[in-house]
Amino acid sequence: MNNLRCIHFIILGILADGPKHGYQIHKELNDPEGIGAVWKIKITNIYGLLDVLEKGEAIMPSTKIMDDISYPPKKYFEITEKGKDLFQSWVRGPVNHGREIRQVFLSKLFFAHKESPQIAHQLICDQIRECNQWVEHTSSQPVPESEFVGIVNSFRSMQIKSYINWLEELKNKEQGV
Repeated sequence: MNNLRCIHFIILGILADGPKHGYQIHKELNDPEGIGAVWKIKITNIYGLLDVLEKGEAIMPSTKIMDDISYPPKKYFEITEKGKDLFQSWVRGPVNHGREIRQVFLSKLFFAHKESPQIAHQLICDQIRECNQWVEHTSSQPVPESEFVGIVNSFRSMQIKSYINWLEELKNKEQGV
């Protein structure tokens, strides 16, 4: 299951709350007051994503009887122990690239908050540490010969520093500072 993308983990996080059918997952994924503030997924894509998770044994058809008596009957899915382990490992780790802050980190933070303020706080602290490593790596690079590469490096450095400032604000807000 190494080929899972962020959206697969988000579906696992949604199913961590209990069994759901595809339309319910889609509705939650597109809720503008929740994870839908970060993601927009078409209903036609949901079933392919669910298929990957089911084949990887991260989810399974639900054995629980639902009160849904609609026709045609809906297939409900629930998260497996393997899926729970995959999700927990994913949600607690910082992202490894700046380009992942906007969707992946915010998605992790959404689910971390749902679990507990402590898990969210730890994720923020871990991400600050990761970003500081990016700054160290960037500043340890030799001065480039190309002026354009210098401009690109300066942009990246400033972008990372702005991530750190934003994360520090989040951390302080979490602590009530």
